[in-house]
Amino acid sequence: MRVLAESAYPISTPSSRVRVAAFAPFLAAHGVDLHYRPTLTVSEYGVLGSDASSWRKAAAAARAFRRSSPELDDAYDVRLVHRLSTLVPLPRRRRPPQPDVYDFDDAIYLGSISSANTRYGWIKQESRRSVAYMRNARLVIAGNSYLADRAARYANRVEVVPSCVDVDRQPARTHEAREVVTVGWIGSPSTSGYVRAVLPAFERINRDRLRARLVLVGAKPAVQPSWAESRPWTLSSEAADLASFDIGIMPLRDTEWERGKCGYKLLQYFAAGVPAIASPVGVNRTLVGDGRGILATSVEEWVQALELLIDDVDLRRLWGTAARAYAEREFSYRRWAPELAELLGSV
Repeated sequence: MRVLAESAYPISTPSSRVRVAAFAPFLAAHGVDLHYRPTLTVSEYGVLGSDASSWRKAAAAARAFRRSSPELDDAYDVRLVHRLSTLVPLPRRRRPPQPDVYDFDDAIYLGSISSANTRYGWIKQESRRSVAYMRNARLVIAGNSYLADRAARYANRVEVVPSCVDVDRQPARTHEAREVVTVGWIGSPSTSGYVRAVLPAFERINRDRLRARLVLVGAKPAVQPSWAESRPWTLSSEAADLASFDIGIMPLRDTEWERGKCGYKLLQYFAAGVPAIASPVGVNRTLVGDGRGILATSVEEWVQALELLIDDVDLRRLWGTAARAYAEREFSYRRWAPELAELLGSV
């Protein structure tokens, strides 16, 4: 079975890489030949997400538009769309056929737009288009049960396939007693704002002496305190960065958008054998538990959670080992590839 997976987004974006492209080698073992075809190139996506001029963004979007295909190649048996097939709607004369399968992992039915493109939100029409995909696809695949419940308002058939990790390719942290532990966060400039809510906890932890260095991978560059460090995110350095953390954090606001998140950041920490501290929002409530980490809401709770894990290397080692085993057992590509292959075959 040959599957054409389309998306506006190149594999430099976590969502398309994690949910679609990275599944390809695991699906091959189950008779599925998945071909991922993004509309935007990495450089074009970079232009669109930057503060570039309107004409440069328009030129990048136009190139991607010309690259889009209005028809499904006869060589493919199934057409899957992840999030959006194109960043902006195609005109009616080039409108592609409705997908057999629609996959999504954020509450995009609410609509989202980056801060660099706020004034162009009316062009993207993400909310309307994602709902249209759900209504017309033969199968909708959601990243968690919360999103699946919302999709069921529009779709005839909805199944859950979580975002997955490849534990075999992720080196594990070696937990040792350290005078200064490394607390890590990994993400993107658009999500780095969540970290601000927990900075007071680090101020308190480090008030008398440096006990925890906060490493932010992929965050928006900003003036930072002496105990914080920013690193650029790259695909080639991601695994090593994760394996350098002693503790991972995932603070979130409690809104409908955040409740739809799939907890991929936590799964990355777990795959690296790193225990986590997270806000009790959405799937975080179920992912962080049974000796894998701590849920924290107030600054006081964050301070208590940090102090517990900073002071106890044996606990970090124990919870990190349990977290890695959990990620491999419940959220690995090897675990979910057979089920995804069966779902694709069913359409």
